[in-house]
Amino acid sequence: MRRRKFNKIIGISAYVVSVSGFRLIEENGVYTTSCASSRDMMGPYYRKGAPIRNDFSYAGNKDEVPLRVKGKIVGVDCNKPLPNIEIDIWHCDHNKDYDMNSDEFKCRGKLYSDHKGEYMFKTFIPPPYGGRPKHIHYLIHGTEEYQELVTQVYFKGDEILDNNYWVYPRDERRIIEVFRNDEGMAEINFNLYLSQKS
Repeated sequence: MRRRKFNKIIGISAYVVSVSGFRLIEENGVYTTSCASSRDMMGPYYRKGAPIRNDFSYAGNKDEVPLRVKGKIVGVDCNKPLPNIEIDIWHCDHNKDYDMNSDEFKCRGKLYSDHKGEYMFKTFIPPPYGGRPKHIHYLIHGTEEYQELVTQVYFKGDEILDNNYWVYPRDERRIIEVFRNDEGMAEINFNLYLSQKS
């Protein structure tokens, strides 16, 4: 698919991350890899019981940029697709609030990777709040073989993003370029790499 830069977001610029050169390391029978996704704390705004859906649109939000998020869940070899992985997604609404109580579960949803390990959902680019950059939370539920992963995705070019969010070298891979897809919609591709359990 041809990609074009999406210029509506202030400061967005082209950014390409190589998917080659990942290293697979075995130590005492446990595999780790240089492609593993970096982890975050769960934070105070996670909420159990989000409905299964892949569209977080809601009435009354007219100012934020609509966004399609695509990606793949893969295993320790950085390539093996992991199907039927449970994924919780949440972020703030256009008023910079998290829905912690309503039956609507605004800006929250649960989905599963398909047989190719792929996932997709529609939402919008959330606004920054309280000095934090724009971001979307992920909880990738663990399996018998792979560890649970809590992480976040950020947006390349966000002016608030600074060195406080570059804790590990691999954090670069979760600061993602936004582009306009062939349907004219803002889109990002965010792949998640799960680590093997000990």
